[in-house]
Amino acid sequence: MKAPIKTLEDLFYEKIMLYQDLVECLKQEREFLIKTDMDALWEISDKKQSIVPRIEAVREKALAALSEASIDHGMDVSSFSLATVLSLIPPVERKRFKKAYLSLVRLKTETRQRSRENKQFIEQSLDFLDQLISIIANGHTAEPLYNGCGSLDSNGPANLLLTREV
Repeated sequence: MKAPIKTLEDLFYEKIMLYQDLVECLKQEREFLIKTDMDALWEISDKKQSIVPRIEAVREKALAALSEASIDHGMDVSSFSLATVLSLIPPVERKRFKKAYLSLVRLKTETRQRSRENKQFIEQSLDFLDQLISIIANGHTAEPLYNGCGSLDSNGPANLLLTREV
């Protein structure tokens, strides 16, 4: 029983490293979005895409370790849940996992937040460009691009000249 539990602990820390890499990629992505460095964005995108299968591999190994410890988990890679894994670990061993678990929860939250911010930045940039092209194409004065708060005004007319996929 000790070997699978030690394996699970190692996998928790491996997953932390992967999520730290993912957070770092998202930070770099934001910088490259601001600089509009398309080559670097493609490289970061490839790097992010390479991390995902490695996270899934860690999940598979964790499920295998649970099975090896004769712990019935009822999960597969797509339904994997850290909270469930933690709850299945014997209470005597669980204390060792708390710090790693909390780190993973924090990193996952940061990953979602940064991803959401980057997506929002892209959408606002495309809205701005769409409105700018609309002004140029129409050749007359258009509605203001920004609202009173200094943000892009999303209530303006939509121009379908640009299509966005985020």
